Amino acid sequence: MCCYGRGVLLLIGFIAAEFNDLASAETQEIGTTVMSSCVGRTASRRRRPGDPLPDGDGFTLIEVLVATGLVGLVALAVAPLMLMAVQTSAVAQEVTELTSIGTERMEILRALPFTDAQLAAGGSIIASSVGYSVDPYGGDADRYVRWRITDESASRKHIELVVGVRNSVWGPPREITLETYRTDIQ
Repeated sequence: MCCYGRGVLLLIGFIAAEFNDLASAETQEIGTTVMSSCVGRTASRRRRPGDPLPDGDGFTLIEVLVATGLVGLVALAVAPLMLMAVQTSAVAQEVTELTSIGTERMEILRALPFTDAQLAAGGSIIASSVGYSVDPYGGDADRYVRWRITDESASRKHIELVVGVRNSVWGPPREITLETYRTDIQ
């Protein structure tokens, strides 16, 4: 078990022990009050704000400092996990946006008639080329869409589409690639 796990178990054990001590003290006090009122004696008076605490009630300064230290250790153990969760969420959002952009452009290309001039063989997925790219995409200079169309036969075209971002939120630039085939079946 890692050192963080031991610290968490220690903290849980400490809290449980303190809770049990408090619960047993309250049970004893409540039990004597109920018992004394059942036999006709007067119930012990409740403590009012400002009354001195009887011995054993409350926490000492050392106990508070130890508990604060343990909570601090747990917070330090969880902090890297929180950072990783934020980073993963940002990357996932970016990939989702790129996939959505690529799917939209692929659907536009697939909706064109097979003999349309926009489906002529050509283009590049490495560099932007006129008629085969949208760069920058949607006014964002960091995003681009490029595609290459290859005639595999007289009735079949291969469409390869790349969507990318030059300056990624976390890490290196990202690209996703989508491919499809288009046939001239009437």
